[in-house]
Amino acid sequence: MINLTASGLNETEAKTYTTLLSKSAWKPSELAKAVGETRTNMYKILDKLVDAGLAEKFDKAKVFHYRANNPARLTELARIRKESQFQAEKDLALSVENLMHDYIKVHEQPGVEYFHGLDQITRIFEQLARSQTDIHFVHTRAGDDFYSPRNMHNLRMLAVNNKVWRHALTPDTDIATSDYETFDPTVYLQRTWLRQRDYEAPVEWGSFEDKLYIIAYGSEAMGVVIQSKPIADAFVQLFKIMENGQRAQQWYRSLPQHAMLPGVNKPKL
Repeated sequence: MINLTASGLNETEAKTYTTLLSKSAWKPSELAKAVGETRTNMYKILDKLVDAGLAEKFDKAKVFHYRANNPARLTELARIRKESQFQAEKDLALSVENLMHDYIKVHEQPGVEYFHGLDQITRIFEQLARSQTDIHFVHTRAGDDFYSPRNMHNLRMLAVNNKVWRHALTPDTDIATSDYETFDPTVYLQRTWLRQRDYEAPVEWGSFEDKLYIIAYGSEAMGVVIQSKPIADAFVQLFKIMENGQRAQQWYRSLPQHAMLPGVNKPKL
């Protein structure tokens, strides 16, 4: 039996469809006998196949018959099903965020979400884009290497498009923005430089709303979002200590020394 489950058909429906393909026209009673189903169930199965665009009902000698439509429709159904599942997962993620707020209010303990792989890590950036507060984060080059500078830029732009202000500690590397003084304000960014050698860990740390997030990049990516106001507030306090400490150094005015990339895709303020 050919596996057609990706298109949304169960085993009996798949068997009915493949049987339909074996000749140009079938009476429901004949098809029920060939598949091994009752006539009542066969009508239900055929109705589903017709609704899915996999079968056609027509009149032949004043008797209703059925025939199969092009199997290419199976691929289209699988694509639609995949897109629907993806949207359902996104809707569920939003619902979980709201439920997490309620859970923490009642139980007064941190809520923790785990993320694995490129697609799931992208969901952290989608959360950042919906932030109702400024974002504070320590940037790592590893994220650009993992996604590519262009793709990482597009992920950052999700928050920019929603006019969410960001405060970043950014290593001075060759993929950093060279015209930052004019570019950063256009993308709602306040940047503080780190010397290239001072932060080379493949981990991004950040805080938004009442959440702390951590993304670790390697051969694969993993992330965690901890919902806890005391933890998020503590990170912001530490961030400001680091920010002020960097700017107070005598060598700070010499930065950046390695930044080479120009700002791109500047949105209108």
